[in-house]
Amino acid sequence: MRMKHFKFPANFLSYLDKGTLNVSCDGTPMINFTADGSTKIIDVIDFPIEIKKMPGFLKELSEAKDLAKNLANAKTTIEVRFRGDTVLKLGEKANPKLAKIITLSSNIEITNLMKLKKLNDVF
Repeated sequence: MRMKHFKFPANFLSYLDKGTLNVSCDGTPMINFTADGSTKIIDVIDFPIEIKKMPGFLKELSEAKDLAKNLANAKTTIEVRFRGDTVLKLGEKANPKLAKIITLSSNIEITNLMKLKKLNDVF
């Protein structure tokens, strides 16, 4: 696998209004991005690149509060999937239920904690 250097804005998904973008490595699907109006979907299929671990999974979710609030204010939702199954929603369409106690946010929904943990283990 060879990584190429290029400039790609971190918030590129916000520019997509409708359509899909599929990322693969050596012919193997890695991530599928889908945009359908205000809903943006990030589906992580596989990630063969090791990324340095970030501190604390729950801390990361708590720090996502500002992003989730900004998304809700912009009437946008980001749905994170792991191998096709929704694990997390950020923004307008999030319905946090019990996750609100953990994240202290009305705009972060954990839909599948076990798969979200597996996704965290991938990264």
